[in-house]
Amino acid sequence: MRLHHAAGLKRPSPFMRALALLLPERGTASALLGAGGLIALLQVLEPVLFGKAINALSAGTGSMTYVALWCAISIVGFLAAIVISLGADRLAHRRRLAAMAAFVEHLLALPPSFHHQARAGRLMRIMTAGCDGLFFTWLPLLRDQLTNVVILLTIIPIALLTNWRLALVLIALMIVYTSVNLIVMRRTAAGQAGVETRFTDLSGRLGDVLGNVTVLQSFLAVPGELRQVKTSLHDLLHAQYPVLNWWAISAVLTRGASSIAIVSVFGIGAALIARGLASIGDVVSFVGFATLLIGRLEMVTSFIVDVAQRSPALAQFFAVLDEESHIAEAPQAAPLAVTAGEVRFEDVSFRYPTGSGAVDGLDFVVHPGETVAIVGPTGSGKSTALGLLQRAYDPGRGRITIDGQDIRNVTLASLRAATGVVFQEAGLFNRSIAENIAMGNPAATMARIEAAARVAGAYDFIMRKPQGFATPVGDRGQGLSGGERQRIAIARALLKDAPILLLDEATSALDVATEARLQESLDRLRAGRTTFVIAHRLSTVRAADRIIVLDAGRIVEQGSFHDLIALGGVFAALARDGGLTQPGANDDADAAAAA
Repeated sequence: MRLHHAAGLKRPSPFMRALALLLPERGTASALLGAGGLIALLQVLEPVLFGKAINALSAGTGSMTYVALWCAISIVGFLAAIVISLGADRLAHRRRLAAMAAFVEHLLALPPSFHHQARAGRLMRIMTAGCDGLFFTWLPLLRDQLTNVVILLTIIPIALLTNWRLALVLIALMIVYTSVNLIVMRRTAAGQAGVETRFTDLSGRLGDVLGNVTVLQSFLAVPGELRQVKTSLHDLLHAQYPVLNWWAISAVLTRGASSIAIVSVFGIGAALIARGLASIGDVVSFVGFATLLIGRLEMVTSFIVDVAQRSPALAQFFAVLDEESHIAEAPQAAPLAVTAGEVRFEDVSFRYPTGSGAVDGLDFVVHPGETVAIVGPTGSGKSTALGLLQRAYDPGRGRITIDGQDIRNVTLASLRAATGVVFQEAGLFNRSIAENIAMGNPAATMARIEAAARVAGAYDFIMRKPQGFATPVGDRGQGLSGGERQRIAIARALLKDAPILLLDEATSALDVATEARLQESLDRLRAGRTTFVIAHRLSTVRAADRIIVLDAGRIVEQGSFHDLIALGGVFAALARDGGLTQPGANDDADAAAAA
């Protein structure tokens, strides 16, 4: 199975895709942007009114009209800014949480092959950095940036109408300021993308390290891993330095340009006043224009630089959202109706795109309530066969049916609801024992949870725990023994009560004695269910109704345990290699047998 990016036309930039995520609340966003534009017009009028008030004072005429208008504009702008700020904050927070929920939902829908390749730490970094990038793109845009853009678009025409000679100073300032920052952005774009990639890879590595601390300590590998982490941090810092240098240059040059602009307005204004080409009010207005222009240019530039910095993180965020699986639900898919539990593999073949691992021409029937074990050497296709039954992949040829229904034509949810799985690793969450069992049926009552634990043989050890069913199991169930974890997993599968059961190396990680104690729990779990068992220990499959032996992806033998031993073929060789020299070999030898 291969994951790929969705085909089609070239995708919009991360910035445009971020804006598109506001569409569900387009009405609120449009209202905020419109109010921001109105505030911009009011703010541009303030220097004009200030200048007119100064001219009126100089001429000895009434200036209170201008002062009153100026005060009114300031008050309206202040109140509107409060409303916009509150509305923008709430909208940005809502959309960030919605984006995070969508990201998590998408991740959980991606197939196992994606998660085998992607590291959890890396995905967490992509999600948090991406959602932060969205938030800090939306919030300033809704709160300030449209206002800033409208001010920059209107200030020059108003300045030209007020005094075109002084307006040339503002135009020159805009050109210099914009040019410097465009150069800086071009120089830093690739560098910042590289920095973000290093950050993401480092997060993935740290996730691996923190998730395997006991392994590192056991093999005395902590110093080596720590050196590599420190080396990665050192490389990350040195990759960031060139970007920081350019940003520092930009900050110095833009501040210098703003100071020069103010001085230029005063100097040129004084000369124009001396020639009668400008009034004192004009100079005062243009000082206000210059201050407003510089402040807004700095805010817009800072926003653009921030977007450029966050763009690599947003690109990674959207790249994960673009990941797709060719396992798609049929448009007219119907819920799977399990009436008996018969499973058929009809000439099923499949090969991974990488070329490693395959099954070829699998053709067999598992009758309702039958337990079938699938065994074979490593790489023979055992796990691939079960993966096809769960639709982790679709066969390249042939089909799989459950009670006559092609599993490609039923909904994925109903297929998964019909199958219960007990893996080699129990897959417990860092929650209470009761919560872990309830994963099998979140709506189950405590009485049903306890009943499932009793059948799984877990009730007694649970009640010996300090908090009983409320006892936390620790990260990945590390607070429990291997046998206890597997009993919790069996109780979880019992609570799900699925008609088809998959036991994928369910006891191979346990010692012989623990496995023997679990067999009774597994027998209870299999009762009345169509069951598939994958196991390396041949003693585990001895009680199966039928054993299917795979080699190089093909069925080479099938029959009962004793029949296959008597046949003297592949299975007999596996049994002999594992210490089962004859059908009546002792239980200890059986339990130690491995394929």
